[in-house]
Parts: sequence; C-alpha cells; structure tokens
Amino acid sequence: MNCSHCGQPIPDATYGVCLECGHPIEGAGDDASNTGDEGAGSEDYNAADYGTGDESYADEEPPPPSPFERLSEVLALALAPVRDVAGQIGDAIAGVLDDPRLRSRLPGGSLSLLGLGLVGLALLLSALPFVPGIGLPGSVVMVLGGVLVAVNEWRVISQPGVQEFRTEEARALPSALENLPEETQHPGIAQAYAALTCTHALLMLGFGPVSLLWLLAALVLGYEQGQRFFAASEADYDYLYEGSLRQRLNRWVVVGVVVCSFSLLLPWARSSTAFLGASGGEQPLAAFTQFTLLLLASFALRQRGLASLHPIVLVIMAVWLTMWFFLMMSPYTAGPWVFMPGLLTLDAVIVLHLVQQRRGDLEEGSMEAAEEPASDVDYQG
Repeated sequence: MNCSHCGQPIPDATYGVCLECGHPIEGAGDDASNTGDEGAGSEDYNAADYGTGDESYADEEPPPPSPFERLSEVLALALAPVRDVAGQIGDAIAGVLDDPRLRSRLPGGSLSLLGLGLVGLALLLSALPFVPGIGLPGSVVMVLGGVLVAVNEWRVISQPGVQEFRTEEARALPSALENLPEETQHPGIAQAYAALTCTHALLMLGFGPVSLLWLLAALVLGYEQGQRFFAASEADYDYLYEGSLRQRLNRWVVVGVVVCSFSLLLPWARSSTAFLGASGGEQPLAAFTQFTLLLLASFALRQRGLASLHPIVLVIMAVWLTMWFFLMMSPYTAGPWVFMPGLLTLDAVIVLHLVQQRRGDLEEGSMEAAEEPASDVDYQG
C-alpha cells in the first residue's frame, strides 16, 4: 500500500497517517475499526469460552457422601440435644461443687479428699453381711489406691498458694511420706482411681445407700480429676488435628462405650427368661471391662482423641473386650446381644484410627526424607 500524496510505501496502516509526509491515509480508520472489531470479537469469544468452562466446572456436582459420612451426620444431629442436656446438668453439678461454702469446709478445698471419704464410707457399709458390695479383691484395691491418692493430694494442698478455697494453712506432709518414689506421685494415679470409682459406680447402679455413695463419690472424684485430665497441655495445642475423620471416629467411640456399658446392666446369665438373671456387671472381670470402656471414652473426649494412647495399648484394649465378650457370651440372654453392636463399633473405630495413623506416619516420613538435604558424597559426585 502506497501513500496517495507522496507515493511512498506504507508498511503499517494502523497509525492512520503516512510516516513520511504525515498525510492521512484513506480508509485507514475503517481498517483499524474492522481490525479492532475482529480483535474484540475474538476476545469476547474467548472470554465466553472460558466463562462456559468455569460455569460447567462450577455446575459439576460434588461426589455423594459415603455411608459413613451420612451416619456421622445423623449421629451429630441425634447427639445435639443430648449434648445440650448434658451441658446443663454439668453446669448444675459444677455450680454445687465449686460453691465456696462447700469448698471452705473441706481440707484445703480439695474435692478429692471428699470423694475418698465417700468411697471409704461405701466400703464400710459393704462390710455388713446384708449389704451388697464390690467384693474383697476390689475393696483391697480401692483401699490401697485411696491411701496413695490421699497422700498425693495432701502433698498438693500443703504447698503454699495452690488451693483457691483454703481457709487455713494445711500441715506439711511428714518426711516419711515425702520421700516416696517419684513414680507414686504421678497425677495419672489419681485420675485412674477416679475412673475406677466411676467403674464401680456404674456396676453398682441401682437403689440403696451404697449405690448412692458410689455415685456421689464418682461425681466428686470425676469432676475434680476430670478437670485435670482434660486440661489441654502444650503438646495438645501443638498437635495438628488431621481432618474431620478423627473427630467423627471419636464420636463413635463414645457411642460404642455407652452401648456396651448399658448392656452390662442387662442379664448375661441364662435364666428362665431373657430379662432375668445375673447382670453383666456380676460376671468375672466385669470391672476390668468397664474400666477399659471408660478409659476409651475418656481418651476419645480429649483434644488429641485416641492419638493420646499408644497403638499397642489400643490393640490390647480391643483384644480384651473381644475376648471377654466371647468368653461370657450367652445367646439366651439380652445383654450380649446389646453388647455386640457396641463392640463391633469400637473394634472398627480402633482399626480405622490405626490405619489413618499409620498412613499419616508414612506421609510424614516421606516428606521428611524429601526435605532432607543431600550429603557431601552426593555433592562430590
């Protein structure tokens, strides 16, 4: 294309004028507008294509939830009113036990000493021939454990500035008791004793003064030691909660424990009918089984969940519950049939938890291996 004024060739007509003489080029505006329209049209077309692609991606339906996720949602909805009622009951119990008028009357304001006194009174009443109790072996364990817990609690309340509801200074611990091994001073001993008290309270659940004393002792000890047990440590805060699957598994642990614990109140021994006979709490080693169930529920409710327990401990718990069930199984009573779904739930949750934990350990090991710098030999070739 040449300029109509000077005749020089025009290499680029997009400027609209001749670069040699500055004369306007005829038809350059139309060409530029046409070129712009084509470019705009192409851009609009591309944008439409991209928009269509985004819309199709947005309209894509997510995969349907798995049956386990649906059951977890139903369980969360079903437990919502139960959680609300339990929270209201817990607030009422906390208001009574934290009342300064009650705490000021206790040695050092310690509820643990009050709970130990209730346990001792229940054991004394059980010594009467016509009053049912937990038996001689269980009574010996509770007495020896109670003495150790009382010594450790005395050591705590004798320290200055520890108890909030102290009315007077507690006497120092005798030197003979102060030199006990450090292993006997672990706070987990008092927490395990509280769980054992709750175990006997559940197995002795019923009417009567002894049952009421065990229940009160379980509430008092469980409240104070539970606050210490569920208090989050620095390790719990640093722990990375791996997704919502762990949380759903912990919910199912609580459900399985509740079902199994309820079944121990039902008949397990064969009788004339399926609803009469010795209960599951009267079977051999039932206290150890109930204690295992309470430990599983307690650790499941912690911030770390079942990850607080060593995998070997979880395997031992699952094996024990399964063995005890098959040894005490009686197809002619209602208790074992109620215990079975709870046991299957607990075993399945423990297996899934161990699989997830193993998978997380393998992924963490692979990431650490990838981030590990090469050695000097690798750099030297």
